[in-house]
Amino acid sequence: MKNFLAKNYLFLILIFLALLTRFVFLDYPSEVVFDEVHFGKFVSAYFTHQYYFDIHPPLGKLMIAGLARLNFAAANFGGFAQIGEVKDAHTLFILRFLPALFGAFLPLVFYGLVLVLGGSKKAGFLAGFLVVFDNAFLVESKFLLVDSFLFFFGFSSLLVFLISRKQENRFRKYLFYFLSMALAGLALSIKWTGLAFLGINLILSFIAMLKRVSFKRFLKFSFEVAVSLILVVIVYTLPFVIHFRMLTKSGAGDAFMSLDFQKTLSGSQLFQPDFKMSFWQKFGELNQKMWFYNSTLDKTHPDGSTFKEWPFLKKPVWYWSKTVNKQRGDIYLFGNPVLWLASLFISIVAVFKLKNSNKWILLLGFLASYLPFVFVSRVAFLYHYLPALGFLILLLALWSDRFPLAFYLGFSFLVFLSFVAISPLSYGFMLPIKASQIYQAILILFR
Repeated sequence: MKNFLAKNYLFLILIFLALLTRFVFLDYPSEVVFDEVHFGKFVSAYFTHQYYFDIHPPLGKLMIAGLARLNFAAANFGGFAQIGEVKDAHTLFILRFLPALFGAFLPLVFYGLVLVLGGSKKAGFLAGFLVVFDNAFLVESKFLLVDSFLFFFGFSSLLVFLISRKQENRFRKYLFYFLSMALAGLALSIKWTGLAFLGINLILSFIAMLKRVSFKRFLKFSFEVAVSLILVVIVYTLPFVIHFRMLTKSGAGDAFMSLDFQKTLSGSQLFQPDFKMSFWQKFGELNQKMWFYNSTLDKTHPDGSTFKEWPFLKKPVWYWSKTVNKQRGDIYLFGNPVLWLASLFISIVAVFKLKNSNKWILLLGFLASYLPFVFVSRVAFLYHYLPALGFLILLLALWSDRFPLAFYLGFSFLVFLSFVAISPLSYGFMLPIKASQIYQAILILFR
């Protein structure tokens, strides 16, 4: 036991810090925060069986609803009409539990990624530490939101893919390879931006094939890609099977669907008990509608931002606020300034100076996560940068093996101090009005 603790103390410290930061004050505020307005309705729909429409695939909502069903046999959470709506603290704790848990797992994935990329345990700890104490990653993982699932599945996919490349045994190699593709499929099943992780794995496989190109290797690569895509399709499709089986009644999402689709929903004015649509018809129509509304969404938002602004923390996103007895609490999606700016600068240096050849994998990951937003015209937010930031954190961590210990410790301490300074905006602590005004003045600098 002592030997285990001595070898893994950094990993164990990381687990403790990740769980502590994600689960402390998890039921606070006991009010609806930001997009909990939407996700609360979506999860509730699986209990009432009333059809809803969302522009994202259903897996994340199904996961939260599945855990909620274990705690509430036949609940109707209701409400979630507006930000600030008061809700039962226990209910919110259960609904926020799974996003927080996956958010706590993410730093551990980063630890593993650094090790498999050739970094030391110290560098792996730094990568996990930086994710733990980034305020934006924290905020996205402690509320009823699904992005922490996307981050976990996506980066886990890359971790398992890289592990597969190190296997000598052919069975284990294929086992890890196809598991990585399944995880990429899970990321895609949360949000379509998860497609970036599938693309990274396939590009890396293609590059590996080109290094020793032959007709036999090309056939092998083609087989692997074909099986991988079939696996991804299966993983992506299965949540829709559950989705359609649970949402059998007319609901708020009816208007987004065709008249034929509405005929299958009991309680709809168009409902016809004998009318049938196959699963594939429903699946095809829903995905077409998701694509249409994603690509034509023209609503603006005061906190919307563009890809050019994200690396510099521009446009913090307001999630919640409350004023009581001359005190005010605010929650904003706002990153750790020391981390964000340092990761951008150090990663640029690392691309040119770092001798670890795996840096190109991380550069590919950054570009695959970031560049697609150049072509996105719909409103986007600061949290869309987080996967790209993750790759910069990994680059920084690999580079940290060249840091003197004093610099390593000093940088970590600055990141922690910055996290603590920003934390009232992450947890929504009630502050005296004057203190709150100071924070608001700081935020104006990033507007």
